[in-house]
Amino acid sequence: MDITLADIKLTEHSKPPNVNIGFPVTKTSRAVAQTKAVIRRNRKELLALVQDGKLKLDLDKVDEESWNTNKKEELHQLAEHYGVFRDLFGGATFYPIVNLDVSYDMSDEYEIPVYHGNFITPSQTCHPPSVNYQAESDSLWTLLLTAPDSHLQDNSAEYLHWLVGNIPGNEISKGELLCDYLQVFPVKGTGFHRYVFVLFKQEQTIDFSDDRLTSNTCSLKERTFKTFDFYEKHQDHLTPAGVSFFQSEHDESIRELFWNKLGMQEPSFEFVFPASYHPKQKKFPHNKPFNLYLDRYRDTKDINEEVLREKLKSVHPFQPPTPPPKYPFLHHQQEVKGQPTWLKLKKKHMVLKDMQWRDS
Repeated sequence: MDITLADIKLTEHSKPPNVNIGFPVTKTSRAVAQTKAVIRRNRKELLALVQDGKLKLDLDKVDEESWNTNKKEELHQLAEHYGVFRDLFGGATFYPIVNLDVSYDMSDEYEIPVYHGNFITPSQTCHPPSVNYQAESDSLWTLLLTAPDSHLQDNSAEYLHWLVGNIPGNEISKGELLCDYLQVFPVKGTGFHRYVFVLFKQEQTIDFSDDRLTSNTCSLKERTFKTFDFYEKHQDHLTPAGVSFFQSEHDESIRELFWNKLGMQEPSFEFVFPASYHPKQKKFPHNKPFNLYLDRYRDTKDINEEVLREKLKSVHPFQPPTPPPKYPFLHHQQEVKGQPTWLKLKKKHMVLKDMQWRDS
């Protein structure tokens, strides 16, 4: 019986099912498994031969063999680790069968590749990236770039940054542009955001007229998107085949994007720490240094002012600071003789530069 996404929709408390919505996974042949086992057993000897220059390796062939053996499983594990399947496909997974090569060109000689979770700044994503993959010329593909962490109002929704359908082979420029590219914009105070490229293989030409957005739209409402719903709608003719993703956090280019392109004030989030809890103050607290007990109920500004005034007593505006004694605590013991315990404790913290007396 065929399973569709509609059959595996999750509730808030349900466990994500281990359902493969991609292409069937081919098991490693026995010969390849035996070869890998031999390599593992002779790893040190082979490494020594490579370092001595006695064993030559074709890196392109190594990369190709890596993709054909264990790289698909590794990419699957990475995507699962970063929550890509959970947040885009409701927990359903797929194994990439296409090596999706994505990079942002900074100059003729410098580019920033997109791997699987590496960090890229928003200012480096101003222009559409270069996307390459191996495909037959008569095949059709769909490419999307989505942001599962960036929506400002709905945590379960995404922002669509790029969508191209009916791509002939790997010629993305000849595909049907459904959503123009938009630079990523992780909002200040919200930490790292994931940005995910997903490549789908099409069974046939698809009518995307209902999915096309207004040309060059900057409306965040119009760009609100759910990969789950998009795939569920076209799952009879779409199969996920490749994935790449990067992480990004706020930088100064975001402000210009919000003001000049999105036409809105840049939002900013800050964590408001709750006030420190102190039990009801007692008139006669027993077995507690009364100065530390009272400091708990004082305004922090008053404490900082007291510390500053005390430090300024030993500072001369025209002379260098007095070097500390070789044995500061020895001098301290002699100075506090006969003084009350609470004052001894206070001066001890001052000498050791502890608690509020610590140099910031």
